[in-house]
Amino acid sequence: MTGRPRDPAVDDAIRQATLELVADQGYRGVSMEGIAARSGVSKQAVYRRYSSKGEVILDALAAYARTRLPNPDTGDLREDLLTLLEETFAAQRGVPGALNQALAAEALQDADFARRVTETLIRSRRAAVGEILDRARSRGEVTYPDNDILIDLVFGPMWYGLVFDATKLTDAYAAELATAVTTLATSPPN
Repeated sequence: MTGRPRDPAVDDAIRQATLELVADQGYRGVSMEGIAARSGVSKQAVYRRYSSKGEVILDALAAYARTRLPNPDTGDLREDLLTLLEETFAAQRGVPGALNQALAAEALQDADFARRVTETLIRSRRAAVGEILDRARSRGEVTYPDNDILIDLVFGPMWYGLVFDATKLTDAYAAELATAVTTLATSPPN
């Protein structure tokens, strides 16, 4: 006999509590017990869903990315990249940025967790940029042959900024990066 199905409202409450706690206390101030208390669910409910604080944060960030980060389709490569980067950078200047920093730190310590971060969060964001590039390629805008390199150029500066200087993740920097990636993407191949 299987148990009751998971209640999506409990999942949402746990995710929201995690975001609020990071905003209030920073990553180090978050605990599984604190998440349970803030969300109004039992510790057992949290532990049944997640094996660690990192797992809760990963799920909260993945849900945030699915529901709040864009996959624009303006019909113009640079505008699509600019929209994606401005909104992504804006998120990184807030609680999601602190959570991403924490995930990066945990991923450096645990290869299995790094794999889960890639599968749960990174892969879907890379796929969103891949879709932008594929649409632009079908319009004849993209001539650069390797989407993976272009995607690395979109996200690499964000991760570098998150780790070393998050203040650089501005709209102006997003515009410069969108222009640089577009220039490479539309350049004739060598």
